[in-house]
Amino acid sequence: MTLSPAIMAELARGQEALEARDYPGAQRTFRRVWQRLPADPAVAQLVANAHRMAGEVATAREVLRTAWARGGWEAPPAAHALGTALLEVGAPAEAVRCFAHVVAQRPADPAGTGALAAATRAAGDPAGAWPLIQRALRLAPRTPAFLLTAAQIRHSLGDLAGAQRWLDQCERERPGHGPTRVQRAYTTLLGGSNAAGWAAYEARPLPHPGTGARGWAGEPLNGGSVLVMAEQGVGDLFQFLRFVPGLAEQGAGTVLVEAPAGTTELLAASGLTPVPRGAHPPTDWYVPLLSLPHLLATDQAVWGERVPYLRTPATAAPLPLPASPPEGRRLGVVWAGNPAFPGGVLRHLDPAQLPRLLTVAGVEWVALQQGDDARDAPPAFTTLPTPGSWGDTARWLASLDGLVTVDTGIAHLAGAMGVRTWVLLAHDPDWRWGLGNVRTPWYPTQQLVRQPAPRDWEGAMSQLLAALHAWRESEGMDGADRGVPGSS
Repeated sequence: MTLSPAIMAELARGQEALEARDYPGAQRTFRRVWQRLPADPAVAQLVANAHRMAGEVATAREVLRTAWARGGWEAPPAAHALGTALLEVGAPAEAVRCFAHVVAQRPADPAGTGALAAATRAAGDPAGAWPLIQRALRLAPRTPAFLLTAAQIRHSLGDLAGAQRWLDQCERERPGHGPTRVQRAYTTLLGGSNAAGWAAYEARPLPHPGTGARGWAGEPLNGGSVLVMAEQGVGDLFQFLRFVPGLAEQGAGTVLVEAPAGTTELLAASGLTPVPRGAHPPTDWYVPLLSLPHLLATDQAVWGERVPYLRTPATAAPLPLPASPPEGRRLGVVWAGNPAFPGGVLRHLDPAQLPRLLTVAGVEWVALQQGDDARDAPPAFTTLPTPGSWGDTARWLASLDGLVTVDTGIAHLAGAMGVRTWVLLAHDPDWRWGLGNVRTPWYPTQQLVRQPAPRDWEGAMSQLLAALHAWRESEGMDGADRGVPGSS
């Protein structure tokens, strides 16, 4: 398509805004072009990229889904480009259709087949992805990207030894490749906490404060000050804060913890010294939070015996729940995580399963779900106002008898507080939950409920209901044991 000079000028202005990190300006400019060329998927990808770079992944996802629905991407290069963009923002089902179209048009193209394998795995079908990556490797047997995809598929199938063998091949073809080492960390740690896994995980992108502080590498701290840098999601923060006291045990005089928005009050109530994220005060040392297990040489220890280590702020709950009958129990429920997380499509509970929770006798269900997904709450659920901070969320948790949640930040907050929790997990879980176990050494008060097959939330819900009925029969019917260790 030949573009007019006016459109070319608009595209140039959008690119200038993007390079200047004026993301709203770039979004407005590219959207004006998209309005004039609504069936051009390449323009939609510019709009989506401007949103993604601004951290608005959910918006980028919807832009690309709209572009996919409008068509115009049927030429194999356009289909491949759109499929790649969809996969990056967490829309694997649409990506699968794009790459399947590429393969149908170009069956001898290994790139299309390899991309289809990766998208099929991301869509929750590793068994279907395996023959696809085998075909891609027959066409191009030494392609590092295909070898890494093969390792990831074996990982998703629970074949950890097989995944390691494919990673070995990948590293022979592409030595020192960071994403390959990070995948090795995931595969190694999925089998349980261990020193080799933590060492490999150091290949991830690491934060740096931009100050004169030295990166701590495990040497004596001799009373010096340390900034612990937050990284990744808030769930990672809550999970790994247990290791922060280890710095004082190693001789640190002052330990500051970078606190994402909404967590400052909670961290302070838990005996930590928070500083706002991005505000990097001068310190002698700095250390990324998720590097602490490696640098403290914890090996298999995850310090679960230190639970609870997060405590509720010592202020009144924002809006106390109404009294419940003495014989009843009150459980919170969260069925979806951060919509910006690209892997959420596999972690989020099908809301059609929520009414089944009402079959558990003597339980009042309290919806702690936030955002647009909260609209899926059944009318019988008790709803709460939006919390102002994670400290408010902690106070809500402390007032409940337990929590049912998918794998998201509140699962780690509840676990770190010592709240009784049932965690619903995808068949291919995140590395921290292990394989097959019902309990986790990270959080002694949690029970893991796993999908029996990929995308099988109905089966997971049946297991959850059985666990809840057993809990009510064994210890819940008398209404005792209401407190949680993490409450103040």
